[in-house]
Amino acid sequence: MGLMAGALVLLMVSRQPAASASAPTPVPVPVVRAAQNIPKGHEITLEVVQLVPVAAGEPVPAEAVRDPMAAVGMTAAMDIPQGTVLQAEMYYDREAASALGQQRPAELFQPGRVAVSMPVGDLARVAGGIRDGDHVNVIASFEMIDVDRETQIRKPAEGEGVQIPRLTTQTILQDVEVLRVGPWIAGATATGGAEAGTAPVDLSGVVTVLVTPQDSVVLKWLIDLASEGEASVTLALRADGDSEASDTDAATLEYLMRRFRVPNPPKLDVTTDTIVVRGAVEPR
Repeated sequence: MGLMAGALVLLMVSRQPAASASAPTPVPVPVVRAAQNIPKGHEITLEVVQLVPVAAGEPVPAEAVRDPMAAVGMTAAMDIPQGTVLQAEMYYDREAASALGQQRPAELFQPGRVAVSMPVGDLARVAGGIRDGDHVNVIASFEMIDVDRETQIRKPAEGEGVQIPRLTTQTILQDVEVLRVGPWIAGATATGGAEAGTAPVDLSGVVTVLVTPQDSVVLKWLIDLASEGEASVTLALRADGDSEASDTDAATLEYLMRRFRVPNPPKLDVTTDTIVVRGAVEPR
């Protein structure tokens, strides 16, 4: 009886399936995530993204970005919260979209600011060195004259001659973000007026900046004054990451003479004259 029971147990064990080999551990899939909040309209840099593996069981979007360099240099098309898996639809190539005329400027910045374009020459924008995304200070110069308060007519100079304007220069706005340098569509021009046949105006020297609604009124006033030749505007480029406000003193002739100890020369009964060089000039 015991022999039969042992044989039965041996038969049952032999009929059980062999233990299957352990299933291989799935390899985590790396995806690109936002390492910090990326605001809409900001450039995506290598510092704001990271390549991290997806946890087991976590769904991965079909369009998930797997190469950080595919997103670096692009512009965020929406607010991208920290930890978000980046997808191609969340960013775009600003330069390519601008060249094709597909870019809507209103999509590039958040509510609370407005975009204002202003004509600025190369000399007044750091020899043409200002680029999209830079931050600048707006500096303005004015020539002041004395006028009658009621009639706003220029007061006559005492004695003979005309009244000499007094130049003053001051920082008007600080840490202003540059949205765009030049036209939105490559090669675009604008007409100088509504009349037919008006010559096109080159827009390569136009700079579009982002300011508060109140500061946009200030810029409009400066632009109008500069167009009448009564002011000049210069953009001073700020270093990357510099957002500290500075308290500047207005520059006037009196300020320069006082600060740099420039003397007021006494009046003499002689003066210098133009030197006329005759013959070859040889160094000594």
